[in-house]
Parts: sequence; structure tokens; C-alpha cells
Amino acid sequence: MPSKLKIDPPLLNSACPWSTSLEDIKELYDSPYTGAVTIRTSLLEGFTHDDSVHQYIFFTPGKTIPANAPKGEESNPKGSKSTTEQTPSSATSSSSAEPVSTLNTLGYSHLTLSEYLGIINEIVGQRHLGTDTPTKKPFILSVTGTPDEISMAYALIANAAEMDEDLRLAMEVNLSCPNIAHASPPAYDPAQLAEYLEAISDSKSTYRGRMATPESVPKVGIKLSPYTHAAQFDMVVAALRAAKSNEPGESCVVDFLTCTNTLGSSLLLNDALEPVLHSESGTGLGGLAGAALHPLALGNVATFRRLLDQTPETKDIAIIGVGGVEDKAGFDRMRKVGANAVACASALGRYGVRVFESITKGE
Repeated sequence: MPSKLKIDPPLLNSACPWSTSLEDIKELYDSPYTGAVTIRTSLLEGFTHDDSVHQYIFFTPGKTIPANAPKGEESNPKGSKSTTEQTPSSATSSSSAEPVSTLNTLGYSHLTLSEYLGIINEIVGQRHLGTDTPTKKPFILSVTGTPDEISMAYALIANAAEMDEDLRLAMEVNLSCPNIAHASPPAYDPAQLAEYLEAISDSKSTYRGRMATPESVPKVGIKLSPYTHAAQFDMVVAALRAAKSNEPGESCVVDFLTCTNTLGSSLLLNDALEPVLHSESGTGLGGLAGAALHPLALGNVATFRRLLDQTPETKDIAIIGVGGVEDKAGFDRMRKVGANAVACASALGRYGVRVFESITKGE
């Protein structure tokens, strides 16, 4: 199964709260067990984070959640890991050995795309000094916004790649966050999806002639919502087949899919029968991830791989499988159903960067 996005080893993080700060990103980059680093989803102008609204919690499905259970918040605007380290030992899990899921009502990063490009330059720049970042692995910059803003985001990323040959950059267009009030994820809407694919096509065409080699043109992927019936999968694949590149040797303008994002409209009630989390909508509804999402994520990866492989326009699209992987068995399941690489979010928040070593070694 050929891949247009090279991630070796085929293990990385997905865009999440634990890939927000310089410290987060450098730790992920320095790990010999990650083949790429995904930056938390950003906007051109940043996102206004509010601790009283944008929250997350670890929980064990079927277990009662105490009303005073600690919630993950981002009180430290620099992205402190303090809440990450506290959460796995919180009262939301009756045993550290149990599979843990997450629910979140988060939006996007408060840092802008330009700030993240600066962070990446700082990390990669240390390579020239012979310090502790000897590898050159890809950074996947997760971005969102309108189609026009996505075009501008690609321009920023392509310009950065053009100026420094040591930067291996890709762009992931997040079309699937379920937590933004009054904004349905474009990944569910064929008309919106087509608009974004057109913007991606135009952006890649603009910069292809300027880059030193075709390989240096930043790869582009889309982060998809979880789908639950055949018509949804067919809609996405039809859009991808229609988004053909005019360049020789290219089939689709999209190089990879990140599959899948969190499952929206999920709700947790505490022992007082009140919503555990706050949210922009005021309902406490959020995105479900971790162990509870794993079977659906596996099904999404398997279905997309089967459908993509059926036509030459889409067979080379890579899939980054994400959803509930926290050990080698989960990694192996994702690879078995067709993931070119496997990403973790909830497990990263629960265990820290050491989770990638554990997965690799089967510990």
C-alpha cells in the first residue's frame, strides 16, 4: 500500500491538548519512538480559549463520575502539563489498569499558525548546533478556518518549507471538530468538503512550481469526523475522487486522511445527574475519544482503506489511524485494517510521551 506521507516509525501523536506548547512539541520531536509530530489545531489568528467552557476529562465507561472530579483545563496559557499529569490518577478511573476514555469540549489552540512555525524553527534550528535533536522528522501542522484561510495557511507553511530545506512540513486540515457552537463540521457536508478540496488543489498548484522538487511541496491531509453509515463514507470518497490533481503522476490533491476525530454529541453526567463538563453550547455535549471510540475508529479506517483502494484516483492516499490506541495490540489492530501510521491522543494525555516507547516495545 503506497504512501504519499512518510512516517517512520509509523507512530505519532494526533492534534490534541498535549501538543500545544514548545515543551510539548519538542518532547514529542525528541522521542526516538515517534516518526512525526502533529501540532495542535491552530487558526491564523488564534483561538480564544476559556477554561470555564473548554474542558476535558478522563473517565472509565460505565463508572460513576463524582461531582467534584477534576477536569482538565488550560489555566496556564503556555500549555502547562500539570493537568495532564494529574488526570490519570484522578477519581474518574477506578483502576489505572482500566482502559480510559476522554470527553472534551475543547476548541483549538490559542497559539497562531505563525507562532507554531516559529516553534518548529526553534526546534529544528537546534539541529544545526549539534544538540539533542538529531533526527529530521515531519511536522504535521493541523489547521482550520474558512477555505480562504486554509489557502493562506498553506502559503505560510509552503513559504517556511521553501526557506529551510531542513523543514519537513505537512498540513492537516481539521474539518471535524464537533465542539464549535453553531458550526457543523464540514466533513459531514459534501458542498463544504468540495470547497475545501478546491482550496487545497489551488494552493498546491500555486506552490508546486516554486519548490525545489515535487517531494518538497508540503503534503496535505484532511482530518475527518467519525462516520456511522455507508452513505457518509461514499460521500467522502466521491469528493476525493473528484478532487483530481492536474499534475503528472498525481491522483488526488489529498495525500492523507486522519481518521478519526472525536465523536460529537456525547454526554457524561456525574453522580448528581448534572453534565460533567461545560461547553460552548451550554449543554455539556462534547467529543468522545479514547477506548470508547476504538471500535468505531477501527471500522472507519477499515472502510476508508477498502473504498480508497478501489480506484486509482484514491488508492495512494495514506491513512493515519487514530482512536483509542494505547498499547501495541491497539497499534497492531489499526495497522491490520489499513492505517499507514497510527496516532495517539488520549493515551498521550494519560501516560505522557513514554506511551510511544511502550507501544513500540509491547510493554
